[in-house]
Amino acid sequence: MTNPLYPAFFRLDRLQLLVVGAGEVGEEKLSFILKSSPNARVVIVAPWMGEELKALLDKCNDAARTQVQSELDEAGFGGATLEAARFEAEPAAGEWRTVAGGTVIWYAREFRSADVTIADLVVAATNFKDINLAVHAAAKAARRLTNIADTPSLCDFYLGSIVTRGPLKIAISTNGQSPTFAKRFRQFLEAELPELETTNLLDDLKIFRDRLTGDFKAKVRQLNAVTSSLLSSTAGEAAGCRCPEGECLVEAAANTAPAAAAPAEPAEVPETPDSNENKA
Repeated sequence: MTNPLYPAFFRLDRLQLLVVGAGEVGEEKLSFILKSSPNARVVIVAPWMGEELKALLDKCNDAARTQVQSELDEAGFGGATLEAARFEAEPAAGEWRTVAGGTVIWYAREFRSADVTIADLVVAATNFKDINLAVHAAAKAARRLTNIADTPSLCDFYLGSIVTRGPLKIAISTNGQSPTFAKRFRQFLEAELPELETTNLLDDLKIFRDRLTGDFKAKVRQLNAVTSSLLSSTAGEAAGCRCPEGECLVEAAANTAPAAAAPAEPAEVPETPDSNENKA
């Protein structure tokens, strides 16, 4: 069986996310979401909240106290525009800021079908099948994209394993067949892609690209030449540059880029739940 899924990366600072449920499943989903998109705008609807999720949100809020709000980007997003949606004339039971300026707002009550109208994406994160089915029915009636916990057949999108290294983000999916393999492959990539070196490499490649001259075809040829050997090295042997003679920008860019700090010893990667692609 092939994987027919089309991968996409959502801008959760521009989309409103509704999560129904705040227990163990809700904590699992939100820890994954906020780790990958700390600028997300999230509304939680649940009659109660588990201590694990509350501790996670309190930790995010404490970290957010030291953050300066971002300026608006060219599309008008940033700063106060990252506020999550609210239900009018309805008091929130809790509100937290996220480390990148987003918000999480909790309404302590049962789910209502009309709740989905404030959201672009809806996640049903409860252990109760009847509630999850009600969320799915309401979301589909309102034409919202939906993820239903532990029910791949009802999902419009999956929350797969993700590797983040600076500006690099890799999403992994097995189409719901083996989230355990997706987790192991994530761990493999995290071990093979050290944070500092990967970030510095991509920063340098941007410098290379910005310094290129000539037409589009020439730029593509030079970028292909610079990057052709990045993944071709063997253990203990650094990859060599194969740039055309007189066209290599690696040395020039490296000479103008800020000096990188000495690589630190790689920290042990903590285990995180990976049932976000739906449990198997």
